Amino acid sequence: MKSKINYPRGTDKAKVIKVIVTESAIGNGTKEDPARLIYQYWDLKGRLLAKHDTLKDEEVI
Repeated sequence: MKSKINYPRGTDKAKVIKVIVTESAIGNGTKEDPARLIYQYWDLKGRLLAKHDTLKDEEVI
C-alpha cells in the first residue's frame, strides 16, 4: 500500500488592489520608546487595513 503524502496548500487567490500607504515617524527616542518609522495601509474609504512598525524588523523569526 502506498503512503499518502500531504503537501501544504499554496495560495488559492491573489489580486492587486489600490491602497493608501502612509509613513510616519513615531517614538520619542528613548530606550523604552525608540524613534522609528511606522507604515500604515488604508483603503480608499479611510479604513485602516494594516500597519507595520519597523521596530519589529529587528526581531528574529
